[in-house]
Amino acid sequence: MTVEKTKYTPRYLFQNIPNDQDGWHFIEQMKNHLGPRYRLKVRGQHMAKGIDWRDCHYGLRIGQAKTLRVYLNEK
Repeated sequence: MTVEKTKYTPRYLFQNIPNDQDGWHFIEQMKNHLGPRYRLKVRGQHMAKGIDWRDCHYGLRIGQAKTLRVYLNEK
């Protein structure tokens, strides 16, 4: 009896996208070229300087993030 091991694949496509004008331009270009089958989700990653982790009760807001992470899900 053999057990197949499944390799974990992360759900996010891109990580460490800078949270600035260039990073958001990149994300908007991805949204424009994405087909109707998929949905793009953006989440914050890594706290910016001066942000206290105690102020993030429900997770890190995009405005408080230093970088962004992009997830791609099927509709």
